[in-house]
Amino acid sequence: MADFGGFPQILSLFYATFHPTEGTKVLYQVPPGSVVRSTDSSAFNAPLFDFESINSYIIPKPQLCNKLLTIRVNNYRIVSHPVHIWGSSYARNSFLFNFCFIFHKNADISAYNPVVRKLSKMFQALEEQNKFLSSSLMNEGLKSIVDQIFEDLNNYCECFIPIDEANSINIKLFPLHPPPPRIKAFHVPISAVQLKAVMDVNWDPTMEKIVEFIDGINSVRKIAELADTDYGLTRKCIQHLMYYGCVIVVDIFQFSNSYACTADISALAKDRHLGDECQSYVASPGAKKRNVCDLLELYCSLHNGQTVKEWYIANRDQLRGIDIRRFISFGIIKGIIYRVNIFPVLEDINVAAANPTDKQLLRLTKKVKHFDDICTDIQIPRRQAMQSLEAYGDVVLVRA
Repeated sequence: MADFGGFPQILSLFYATFHPTEGTKVLYQVPPGSVVRSTDSSAFNAPLFDFESINSYIIPKPQLCNKLLTIRVNNYRIVSHPVHIWGSSYARNSFLFNFCFIFHKNADISAYNPVVRKLSKMFQALEEQNKFLSSSLMNEGLKSIVDQIFEDLNNYCECFIPIDEANSINIKLFPLHPPPPRIKAFHVPISAVQLKAVMDVNWDPTMEKIVEFIDGINSVRKIAELADTDYGLTRKCIQHLMYYGCVIVVDIFQFSNSYACTADISALAKDRHLGDECQSYVASPGAKKRNVCDLLELYCSLHNGQTVKEWYIANRDQLRGIDIRRFISFGIIKGIIYRVNIFPVLEDINVAAANPTDKQLLRLTKKVKHFDDICTDIQIPRRQAMQSLEAYGDVVLVRA
């Protein structure tokens, strides 16, 4: 089956329990015959794998119960959360069950892990409340529930099934993104979507305040000041937006910055879609789009040791009709150029003899921080920071 909504398809879903005399049994499976042989007319000709070879992991020892388990067998991966309930009302004083999801062995199942865990805990609560699983009266209803979970998650990525007046199964698949990088005060967020269009009444108050100041120019620190919000909360809000792909962060744009090409610069010439996107993005309002070859030549003219100001003076005629800030931002976002950061290095400095502002500056210098980080932290221009450092000795500038 093909992926739906970016999530891998469930190949099979089955419910198993431990019988006091017969051992591990599969009570319900969908599709029929996918796990154990079935007499159903629509059943598989043969199961996907040999169930007997893994049944001790479907209903495992108590030590492995109430944990998320993943088993790989042949070309398939089985994800489950076996449950062990103690109680004198059960044979052998315990009841064990498991809902198992089967996927292809190479499927990315990260989005299903919380769903499998939630489903097992939900049925554990239902069993403890009214013997929902162990009661023979519930068997037909449970079969239809298993069928619906399988169909709904595969077709709609969500499932809602009323159980009774007080309980229901309500599960939904959500994509799991990698955690965003740590946001620094000097980072500049650039919106990737129309933030005001996706706002609603449930948004965090801090988030509502900062959105209007996310313009691709203001740094995180500046946004917090303009919105009159706590810096820590502002940074967390921007991290949240970045996690969901609503913003991208770049360094503060200054004409004193230096940039150089990455090994991916050739993509601008090879990828037609990237070239078209670059032409549209970097053009000044009302200006004619520039040829991709011209844009590539301008990017290649950026190099270490040359500031944007120097680069602009050298290429002033070729840069007519191009928004320089957007030109640099596009290159950074697409990974075809990188920022060359400048790290000031001082040796044998007597911090105790410095004034309070310079003490903070010198301590930050010792922590191997670049100028953007230092200047944003103590909120002074780079020129002033450089002059203050030079008063305490020779400054070595390391570019990287």
